[in-house]
Amino acid sequence: MDVSRGLKDKIIVITGGCGDIGGATASKLAKLGAKVILFDILPPDAGHARMKELSSASYKKVDQSSTPQLRQGIADVCQEFGRIDVVIGNAGVGPGGNLLDLKDSDWEEVLRVNLIGCTQLAQAAVRNMVAQEPDSGNIRGKVMFTSSWVGDFPSPGAIPYCVSKAGLNHFVRLVAQEFAGRRILVNAVAPGILNAGLTKKAAFQRDARLRQKYLDYIPLGEFGTAEQVADAFVFLASAESNYMTGQILTVDGGCTITKRE
Repeated sequence: MDVSRGLKDKIIVITGGCGDIGGATASKLAKLGAKVILFDILPPDAGHARMKELSSASYKKVDQSSTPQLRQGIADVCQEFGRIDVVIGNAGVGPGGNLLDLKDSDWEEVLRVNLIGCTQLAQAAVRNMVAQEPDSGNIRGKVMFTSSWVGDFPSPGAIPYCVSKAGLNHFVRLVAQEFAGRRILVNAVAPGILNAGLTKKAAFQRDARLRQKYLDYIPLGEFGTAEQVADAFVFLASAESNYMTGQILTVDGGCTITKRE
């Protein structure tokens, strides 16, 4: 398998592109010849510094919770680069909460970024993809998202986050079904428990005792890395995955098959 196949000069947008998973994915894709555009909420100076660090082609300050910003960002990419081959909705927020403690604002924040933001990113990208010529592999475009193992396996104390990822998984299947005939592929990567990203920030840095608890969930006996998740995105972005659509590719060290007590 050659994961570099079909990636040279591809125009790829990654939201949350300056974070752990987004950055690792951007770096790997850039090394394989893709032109990667980072969308994130960092101030321009910090975003451009991260862009150079990751060898990306451009940085744009775009908040995934804002439909107007997403639409303008995608329009700017298409105008600057001529087309858009891959878009990865990776930005996410994950405040926890049990049912009786949750307020409307807790639900609204998580769903606005993790679910509605992804739907609007997809809409903006697909509108451009359907109008462009297919590539040499007869693919007009690819839409991907960062989901999570908790989209199918509930994690106590994180109800809004789990619900947002479950909704995202079904959105992937529905949009894949709708646009397969137009040669637009839609998939997601579902990371397990990482020592990176939201888990590291929201859990491990807050309560060190959670490290061992979560480690006990994983048959492979180690936390995942952002780079391992990035490998899955590289595969999906490459021509090696051109017969895949509507799939949730789980990268979790087996934690979804572990009995939890």
